[in-house]
Amino acid sequence: MVKPFIMGSDSAKDFLQIGIKILRVKGIALDAVEQTCRAVESNPADHGVGLGGIPNLAGEVTLDASIMCGRSLNAGAVGYVRDILHVITLARKVMEESPHVLLVGDGAELFADHLGFKKTKLLTPYAEEFYRAFKEKRLHLLGPEFDEDKGYLRADEQDYDINKWFERLEPHMKGTVNVMARDINNNIATGVTTSGTYLKLPGRVGDSPIIGAGNYCDNRYGAACCTGTGELAIRNGTARAVVAYMKTGMGPTEACEESMKEIQEIVEKPSMNVIAFNKDGETGGASTNRVIPYYYMDIDSKGVETRRGIWVKK
Repeated sequence: MVKPFIMGSDSAKDFLQIGIKILRVKGIALDAVEQTCRAVESNPADHGVGLGGIPNLAGEVTLDASIMCGRSLNAGAVGYVRDILHVITLARKVMEESPHVLLVGDGAELFADHLGFKKTKLLTPYAEEFYRAFKEKRLHLLGPEFDEDKGYLRADEQDYDINKWFERLEPHMKGTVNVMARDINNNIATGVTTSGTYLKLPGRVGDSPIIGAGNYCDNRYGAACCTGTGELAIRNGTARAVVAYMKTGMGPTEACEESMKEIQEIVEKPSMNVIAFNKDGETGGASTNRVIPYYYMDIDSKGVETRRGIWVKK
């Protein structure tokens, strides 16, 4: 029998203790995942998740999240949410207290208000200063009408190739946390929460709230979650693909590698990462651009264990 365990991407490293404490007292995987994600969302030093996230081009911090139950394949997700800190909890409420899987924007915020979620200012002084510095250095990209009617979008379309614009952003200007767990009953759960790509276009939602793209789990086969360029995970259905590969008998590392190769077939220089575990509790990970560590604890662990995925070179 597999010991209960929890694992996560880089942003989860310092918070896995929260989840493992839940699993050690025979708590469920969904609770372990949710509470660990909430801790990351509350960390203002993490500029890719929750409080302190870098805003979009309009200066707004918008959050996305999803959570999934491997026993029932039920899931909940929210996208483009403003002024709500714990979107992972809101996603779980969508799963458990609504007939839907995904709520976005005003509808997600209305649902949160109905449930009594408190409003939180997500833009921290650091993120605000980051945005201000960006505007001051690149006003020719934003356009003179920025503050009036967001005319910078039209200016970008006319004066600059918007695809090239995002290629200019550093690969590290993305942030997401993945948390995955298995409990004493052999039920698994996965959670993903993010503020998305730095300086994204208003309205953009990435793979994190898209079940099958950034997040997927199934008790029968395993689980997978993604970080990196969310559009690539959406186009390839990456998380679901990894679990499907494990269904055929591939180990988690091999399944992650295969999913990265799929992305490399359609994009010249992708930035994509995935971590996974199978039904036997074996873990793995892969990245298109470097060796990416992920972090693991089981109920007997004395500390967080660093594990490394593979670098899939084209």
